[in-house]
Amino acid sequence: MGDRPLLPTFIIGGAPRSGTTFLCHALDRHPDVYMAKPYIPEPKVFLTGPRDHAAYCARYASLFAGAGARRALGEKTSYYLESAEACALIHEHLPDVRMLFVVREPVARAYSNYLWSRQNGLETLSFEEAIGLEGRRPSPLPPEQAYARPFDYLRRGEYDVLARRYYETFGPDAVAFFLYEDVIRQPERRLPDIQAFIGVDPLPLDVGGLGPINAAEATGPPLDPALRRRLWRHFRPSVKRFGALTGLDLSPWERDAGEG
Repeated sequence: MGDRPLLPTFIIGGAPRSGTTFLCHALDRHPDVYMAKPYIPEPKVFLTGPRDHAAYCARYASLFAGAGARRALGEKTSYYLESAEACALIHEHLPDVRMLFVVREPVARAYSNYLWSRQNGLETLSFEEAIGLEGRRPSPLPPEQAYARPFDYLRRGEYDVLARRYYETFGPDAVAFFLYEDVIRQPERRLPDIQAFIGVDPLPLDVGGLGPINAAEATGPPLDPALRRRLWRHFRPSVKRFGALTGLDLSPWERDAGEG
């Protein structure tokens, strides 16, 4: 690496419960890619308050200590997508970084987030009760973990608002969105596009044994179909705006929600 600073060339973010850990494991199998270690807990470099540039460089030097000569260095912190402060700080300190986000059909994502919160002892209400009280419940986590917002099940699915912030800050060529459903179900089709976006030669990556990582769906009952349809109608305007902004085909989301 010579005297080149050990800083990310790309960052993976996304809505929590949207397959970012799967993607992190997959890309780390590429010979030219090194993902910041550990994967979990996430590094969250730009979520712990502003620091000077030297402090950020020192933190990344430790995260990429094992990178060797690999030229594509990646950090995976899902919460960056929803953080306006992180967006501004990343652009200030890493103006040339490529931002890669994975998002999931918002109703399924919200319910998976709920099951994860329940599994980890943070949630005691039913899903319907919890979404009815969204925005009115204090976080059970300490102030230094304010970014986690374990009860924000629906607001995290307003992807159009979150995407616009990153497009406007970094420019459309430096930002890419991919669908969880494509990455998980068709990795052989989507991983080459992702590899090209982060600047490495697309290679076949052996992801057959990975499967969904940190899955929460098996910890609870299926979502009630009537509630699913009601929540999809809530999200539909945002999904339409997100599709127009990104150019992504989101019709599979509508079919998954039972509306297509």
